[in-house]
Amino acid sequence: MKDGLYSRAVGPGAFRAAALLAACLALTWSAGGCARPRSTATALPAELKIGITPNYPPLAFKENGQIKGVEADFASLLGKQLGVKTTLVELPWEELIPALSGGKIDVIMSGMSITGPRTEYADFTVPYMPVGQMALVRKVELSRRRDQGAMDQTGVRVGVIQNTTGDYWARRNLKQATVMGFTSVDEGVAALRGDSIDYFVTDAPIVWQLTSRAAKQNQDLAGVYRPLTTEYLAWAVRRDDDSLRHQLNTTLLLWEQNGQLVDVLDDWITTRRVTLQTK
Repeated sequence: MKDGLYSRAVGPGAFRAAALLAACLALTWSAGGCARPRSTATALPAELKIGITPNYPPLAFKENGQIKGVEADFASLLGKQLGVKTTLVELPWEELIPALSGGKIDVIMSGMSITGPRTEYADFTVPYMPVGQMALVRKVELSRRRDQGAMDQTGVRVGVIQNTTGDYWARRNLKQATVMGFTSVDEGVAALRGDSIDYFVTDAPIVWQLTSRAAKQNQDLAGVYRPLTTEYLAWAVRRDDDSLRHQLNTTLLLWEQNGQLVDVLDDWITTRRVTLQTK
């Protein structure tokens, strides 16, 4: 397993069509990062099996036994757009890419970011959202935690979700702080509230959601709204499945143009902060 293969990442708002294509072109350093030009597309299967790990609100999560979130809404819209049945196949995060390569699923729609190692095993659509890692802290400590160098200090405890891009970033960049891994957002937030950690590094949409005005139960938490990474979310298909990728790209760009893309994102991610450039 290479670093970043199973890493996970999840800014509200959509790219304009030109910006989506520009981002795609910027990713040509990695094979399969962008769609290859095609003039035709073959017929889709009657059922499109979509791999998803529903433990990542607001992108994908379970509520009362039902999978919800950005990706679930996208999957429903996709079936209507393409005229096929879309079936969500729930899998552990580590099994998504093997299931895709093995033909058990046709596409991964699970808040997956484009990384170099992943492009060796899957091809990606154009990005549908820019994201980055951010830090969540206790609000009473925000003034002393927000400084750029405050995190990487001896005695500082930084929580991350295991095997994510946040985990990878922290272990690569934090030389003095102690990095502690958790299995879910809920565990990380509980550790922060319980003073077991000082920072919880996770994806920007999660920080935005947890600290939005609507989340009145989280008034004790605050976000450090300075991105630690810049990443792009996209859907993954099997290597060289150009036909499916072409149709997914066409759909994403259509949604961007008619407003459906931003409608879904805004429905789930209500706090809008788009300063995603790292320093």
